[in-house]
Amino acid sequence: MLGVFFFFVFFALIVLLLQLPKRQTTTATSSLNVALPTPAPEEFSESTDNGMAWWVKIVTETPHCTYFFGPFDSSSEAKQNQSGYLEDLEQEGAQGIEVAILQDRPETLTIYDEQE
Repeated sequence: MLGVFFFFVFFALIVLLLQLPKRQTTTATSSLNVALPTPAPEEFSESTDNGMAWWVKIVTETPHCTYFFGPFDSSSEAKQNQSGYLEDLEQEGAQGIEVAILQDRPETLTIYDEQE
């Protein structure tokens, strides 16, 4: 009888563990061989009025890439953090760098144009 009790307790624990939400994270690698963290969908900020977070969008000519860094709760927070991203790309040899602060919901954080 005690064995049946432990079986049901074990079974209940397994069922509970299978129902726990799993955090999904991935890591993207840029063409500059810099690991870029990719936030899980639940980490995207919904605190702005239109439901879209603020992002730093950086486009480079060489290599021809588009990077999205964020999400941030405000444009001023994004502006405060942009210099670190620019420094990293400059140290990696990126050229022709353009920066924009915008509200977006990017599906891909690093876009590499292979037509070079």
